[in-house]
Amino acid sequence: MLPNNYLVYFLIYKNLQLKYKHSMLGFVWSFLHPFFYLLIFNFVFSKAFSQIQNYSLFVISGLLFWIYFSGSCNALSQSFIRNAQLLKSLNVNKILYPISEQGAELVSFLSGFILFACLMVYLGMSISFSFLWIIPIILLFTVFCFSVGLILGSLNVFFRDVGILWNTLNPALFYLSPIAYSIDIIPIEYQFYFKLNPIYHFLIVIRNVLYDGTAPSFNSLMYCIVITLTALLIALFIYKKTRNGFISNL
Repeated sequence: MLPNNYLVYFLIYKNLQLKYKHSMLGFVWSFLHPFFYLLIFNFVFSKAFSQIQNYSLFVISGLLFWIYFSGSCNALSQSFIRNAQLLKSLNVNKILYPISEQGAELVSFLSGFILFACLMVYLGMSISFSFLWIIPIILLFTVFCFSVGLILGSLNVFFRDVGILWNTLNPALFYLSPIAYSIDIIPIEYQFYFKLNPIYHFLIVIRNVLYDGTAPSFNSLMYCIVITLTALLIALFIYKKTRNGFISNL
């Protein structure tokens, strides 16, 4: 067990090094990346969605988590392929590689989130005991990101089109998620289809805490738990069915 722990720590460190290799600003990009998005959304959409109070806080509360989700899925979709040499030379549990990728993305996300928490307070976010809900929400969302990424990574070993397809669908999923807009602007007869997007349900509980300053509702939280557990079970099933063929297909 101990060597596996050391391997995970080493891989997280290696992944962070690779992510910010030759970068002068390093972890600061965890703040600048969503900040540039925020400036663009404010410039383009703040007048169009003037009915949304405190638009900057509304956007950033969802944008931070979307960037975390997107970055995690992108990294995990390539986790087995990127570590092909290690997979072939080290006899360790293969799932440690996507776990380390997720760990590196979590470190990047938390470093940016801490900086943005200060900005969100400036923008009007209220700090109360309800804010503590963000801890289990981040943990739950991390498991969801890992599950989706593990599905993509496992399938991508056998069908490289999976990674290409994900990169194609990723921008569409972004605009289908109510990050820069409220779902209230969507006609009622179409809202059902937007709610099929699992990211929507996470945005609800995230904004309950960061934007509304309240605890998430029981129903919303249960939706996220069910979505996460379902995604995790599917991911583990696919991983177990495909892991024995990784080395021969890399």
